[in-house]
Amino acid sequence: MFIGGGLLIFFLARNDAFLYQQPIIRIIKVENSQPQKITDEYGNHDQQVDQKLTGKVLNGKYRGQIFHFKNTFTKSHGEDQQFTTGQDVFVNYYHQHRKSKPTVTIINYKRDAYLFLLIWLLLAALFLVMKLTGIKAIISVAINFVLFLVLVQLDITWNITNFFWIFAAGAILFTAISLLIVIGFNQQSLVTFIAVSSATALALGLSYLVTQLTHDSGMHYEALDFATQQPKQLFLASTLIGLLGTVMDASTDIVSTLFELKQSQPKIAFKQLFLSGRQVGRSIMGPLINVLLLVFFTETFALATLYFRTGNSVGYTFEWTMSLGFVQAIISGIGITLTIPMASLLAAWRLEWMNK
Repeated sequence: MFIGGGLLIFFLARNDAFLYQQPIIRIIKVENSQPQKITDEYGNHDQQVDQKLTGKVLNGKYRGQIFHFKNTFTKSHGEDQQFTTGQDVFVNYYHQHRKSKPTVTIINYKRDAYLFLLIWLLLAALFLVMKLTGIKAIISVAINFVLFLVLVQLDITWNITNFFWIFAAGAILFTAISLLIVIGFNQQSLVTFIAVSSATALALGLSYLVTQLTHDSGMHYEALDFATQQPKQLFLASTLIGLLGTVMDASTDIVSTLFELKQSQPKIAFKQLFLSGRQVGRSIMGPLINVLLLVFFTETFALATLYFRTGNSVGYTFEWTMSLGFVQAIISGIGITLTIPMASLLAAWRLEWMNK
């Protein structure tokens, strides 16, 4: 069933060109020239290949017609892409004369079929492994994704200066929705919500206080990609969302473990619950921080490599490509550290109070 569903989704996505207004062409023939060696001004060596492409229009005014167009790519694929037979691409038409046939320019590769297939594989894996809990997680992710798009749209529509508070309110909603769907409306979700909110607010507040006291020394907010609003506000908003994810992960593990421990051992004391929570926190702290660092390396690897290849020093490269991401990773690490005692204390206190 899952294999059949995946194949059906892939087939439908490969034939959904009629849903797009942007012209789409399916490449039916490719002719590649012999690679030519090239060298840029920085001494980087590469190979360049010219392509003669033939494609069939899948939608719009020229549907069914054949077009011939060209593409050039390098072996490194730094700023270009190689196209092969069977690929679908978005194109633009350019008319040199009103009555003549237009020429074609490739805009981008059409990837929706592979994206939908990957999403289907994720959903199928979650359902097979986690059953009902997996379905709840899927619903939670979908709702939070829609909510995030709404928040971004509100930010664009209102165009206010202090737009950070839009995402701060959204963070509270993210937390509440996720916990209510996955855990349910009970004491465990309430304790987790308080722990997540408190640790996130405290970690972000401490970090903001440090930046204020140091007058943002060394913080190049202008290095953010495509920042069209106040860069610092944008940095704080993105930091909050990343911090919320790590804190929620740690809090959920600690609180759920203590609630299960209390259920299996009703007579366990407050102190033992608190110490058990700290032990759980210590065991997950290392892997979580390593995940943060790996995500940080992934986000900055390509740009940092480009800076190094163009002759920039380690210090300059770190300052302009890695420093902000590294600060965000540190803030998330602080959040995890604060979450462990806070979640352990809140859960132990609530379980002890409920037993009286």
